[in-house]
Amino acid sequence: MAYLFWIIALVLFSSLEVVSKPIMSLVNPYMMTFMRFFIGGLFLFIISLFMKKSKSAKMNKKDFLIVILIGCLNCIISMTLLQLSVKAGNASSAAVLISTNPIFTAIFAAIIIKENINQRKKIGITIGLVGILIFGFGMIEFGMVEGDTISSIIFGLSSAVTFALYSVLMKKYTGKYGVLKCTAYSSFFPSIIYGVIIFISGNFKINTLGTKEWLIIVYLGIFVTGIAYYALLEAVNRLGASTGMRLFYVKPVLATIFALIFLNEPISFIKLLGMGIIIFSLFL
Repeated sequence: MAYLFWIIALVLFSSLEVVSKPIMSLVNPYMMTFMRFFIGGLFLFIISLFMKKSKSAKMNKKDFLIVILIGCLNCIISMTLLQLSVKAGNASSAAVLISTNPIFTAIFAAIIIKENINQRKKIGITIGLVGILIFGFGMIEFGMVEGDTISSIIFGLSSAVTFALYSVLMKKYTGKYGVLKCTAYSSFFPSIIYGVIIFISGNFKINTLGTKEWLIIVYLGIFVTGIAYYALLEAVNRLGASTGMRLFYVKPVLATIFALIFLNEPISFIKLLGMGIIIFSLFL
């Protein structure tokens, strides 16, 4: 069951780029992030209201505020840093940088929740990271890819670090209150805060959209954000943070396959090599 949640999260997260491509020029990235988390969080919040009440599911005020703050770490800080990375450099490089988060997750998991990471896992995480670099950049070399900047790389890595910290910190509360409630609260309430922030900053703008575009946004909210984050935290809760978050090594691979099938984007030999290394690392 744990790996079923892992696969669901992987497939849904990997569909993000392909599904969102038709509306990228119509919705600014900050509004897109707000709408994704608001719709997905509201969807899960409504479902959580219909779940049977139990003593273990009753969240006290202190933990409620902590879960919201942890959610802000992901929804507001990590996702904004990711958008800034895309804006300052290449989108493909930003995608690769956020996919390095399993290495930071393993470090945080060992320090914060004392998760045991054996030698085999360490080797698997390292090999997976090498595969990500080969896959994303074409080759491992010194210097930057054309179009990237120092700031874009700093933003991208900071996004990966904060996302990893979010996943580790949430593990304590998902175990205590359940994944559904924690995912709903950490998505819905931070999205409201994020909405206020982008309204004040003047970025709360959206073009006129048709039915198809709104269906895409609803899909991105309910499935790619709500259900995907729920499945991700279930996987992390059942498999451990370091193992559960390794799905992000596979995300660029599956996203590329989706792009080949639905957008007819080619796959180079070097990407195939990176794919093979990433998949091999998962068996370690």
